[in-house]
Amino acid sequence: MQKWKEFKESLPHMGHPYSKRNWGNGLHSVCSYQGKMKPALAYHLIESFSSIGETVLDPFSGSGTIPFEAALNQRKAYGMDIGLLATSVSNAKLKSPSRDKVSVIMSDLENYISKSIPTKKALKDSIDIRFNKTIAEYFHEDTFREILLARDFFYSNQNPEDPEWSLVLACLLHILHGNRPYALSRNSHPITPYAPTGDYVYKNLVERLWNKVNKSLDTERSESFLEGHCYQADILHEWPSPIKNIDVIITSPPFFDSTKFYMTNWMRYWFCGWGKEEFEVQPRSFIEVLQKKNFNGYDYIFRMCQERLKEKGLAVFHLGYSKKCNMGEELIPFAEKSLTVEDLFTESVEHCEHHGISDKGGVKGHQYLVLQKK
Repeated sequence: MQKWKEFKESLPHMGHPYSKRNWGNGLHSVCSYQGKMKPALAYHLIESFSSIGETVLDPFSGSGTIPFEAALNQRKAYGMDIGLLATSVSNAKLKSPSRDKVSVIMSDLENYISKSIPTKKALKDSIDIRFNKTIAEYFHEDTFREILLARDFFYSNQNPEDPEWSLVLACLLHILHGNRPYALSRNSHPITPYAPTGDYVYKNLVERLWNKVNKSLDTERSESFLEGHCYQADILHEWPSPIKNIDVIITSPPFFDSTKFYMTNWMRYWFCGWGKEEFEVQPRSFIEVLQKKNFNGYDYIFRMCQERLKEKGLAVFHLGYSKKCNMGEELIPFAEKSLTVEDLFTESVEHCEHHGISDKGGVKGHQYLVLQKK
């Protein structure tokens, strides 16, 4: 644990060059994502708690930052996430897509858009979902039609564990809305879709998607990269059987006092197939919602960690501390049932930048709960 001691003393992710906003491999930005851990922090946690050749798991994969950093640094990386959005974005980074196979998907998508009409479900969902403006108000009518058809295309051919499918979808989700020239929307925000402004200008979906896809394909992974895998699975149910004999679990569950991921990413969830019913029902099974009532779900999570870790394996939970909730202290009684508590360390983050998001919740510190298999 010497490296962990050094981490606590120096907080290396806060110093140059790791403190730079764009530090890390370019594929970390394959798709913007609210709540994403900074790659530099993921890198230093992986360096502190694992060695080259070991197996690292993040069961709250999100945008794949932790498993991707592990894969870039010669670890065998696994991820898990309940959502199609997160699973696809993670696998877009963790796998090595073939340019030829990507071209086939892009050709099929272009052909589908040119010859099809939007389904009734796509039209209904686009009308029912309106958190600030209707979805149609974000786009020129011709661009909107192409988006509806692209949504139908991906919804009817879901394959989030396929590298090419995942890459194309992740790239499309990235350009769906934003305030830069690549975005398909009117002027909005690249992370959370704020009510759009500006003129309605037609933007060709396939053309802009190709630009993003090619940029991603041209981004090289490190020479030491080991291809990993993210499973679409519910952390509160039996974990996928290939996830076993794990050396280290490094993960960052939803913070108790943070914004809701499914709401800050609502348009991307919509594109991945959510309609009104899904927005009403699906979040009820999400940890970020369940933990507002109690932390009982973590009893199962820690039990699964104990089951899937190697002997003396480690689990590191990156948590949020706020005035409302000392998340680390709240989780210790659940963790102790299955694992040995080695440390709980709190790092202040009140000085951190907000990246243009005014409501990031009441998080005042980041906590690191370090556990070991008994």
